[in-house]
Amino acid sequence: MYADRIARVLVCDMGMPDRVASEMNAINANELPPKSVSDAELAAMFAAEGVRDALVGLVRWHEEMAGLPARIKEPMIGAMRLAWHREAAEALFADPAVVRRNPVIEGLATAVAAQGGPELAEIQAILDAHAADFEGNRFETIEAMSARADATDGAVMRIAARLLSGGEGISDSDSRAIDLAGRCRGLVNLALAFPVRAGRGLAALPDTALDDAGLTPARLATGREPDKARAAFVPVLAAARTAHDDLRQQRVSALVFPAIGHAALCPSYLKRLEAARDPYRAWTQPPLIQRQIRLIFSSFSGKL
Repeated sequence: MYADRIARVLVCDMGMPDRVASEMNAINANELPPKSVSDAELAAMFAAEGVRDALVGLVRWHEEMAGLPARIKEPMIGAMRLAWHREAAEALFADPAVVRRNPVIEGLATAVAAQGGPELAEIQAILDAHAADFEGNRFETIEAMSARADATDGAVMRIAARLLSGGEGISDSDSRAIDLAGRCRGLVNLALAFPVRAGRGLAALPDTALDDAGLTPARLATGREPDKARAAFVPVLAAARTAHDDLRQQRVSALVFPAIGHAALCPSYLKRLEAARDPYRAWTQPPLIQRQIRLIFSSFSGKL
């Protein structure tokens, strides 16, 4: 059975996304590179067949929500799109439940219907966290940015772990690992989205870090001061490193690995982000086979 799960990871064909071009590094046409199967979906392939669809449905729904601010330039349109998703999610909890004809909502419906699936209040809290982008909210400190990671990626990982346990409790060790994995992965995801978020005037780095680097959000958006932007990046990458270093001290059980295993890929991203001279061109994705092998070894060792 475990060999079958490994085989599913190895046959996932994700394709290779292009990096953000340097001439696109400021306000105009920035978009995140497309990818067919995410890191979180690769990790979900380690889940047992009975819960795999629910886990993938949850992951795809959240990635759709997380990607809205990067794809939609107008805050009002983004807020309207998020409101649609909020109504669609709330309809899943009606009596009788209503499932809108949308692949993301249909996937979320699978997760909601599963034992240990997300509750309405949890979904609303995740949507609230992402809605902050369309409301012009900023990260005042690195602690605020970390809290955003906890409220998004961390919250989804906790729900995913509950799905895997069928609604039963998990160990204190696994609980601690989930918190650290969510913090690390959430910060890394925000860092990877920096070229788009900065160019579109979204919260990209903590205001305290910008002040220390002699930057303002408006100057950050121009992409003309990469050295100062790189200096402002330091506390974000350091916080992600700290979370992963602490995570490495935890042994992750096979039960929750499909929910948080993709945090094992954080060091590869951090290495590239830390080495990049220009953070506006820092988005690169490790090769598919590298990610697959890393996940397989992590699944055996229990170390992320």
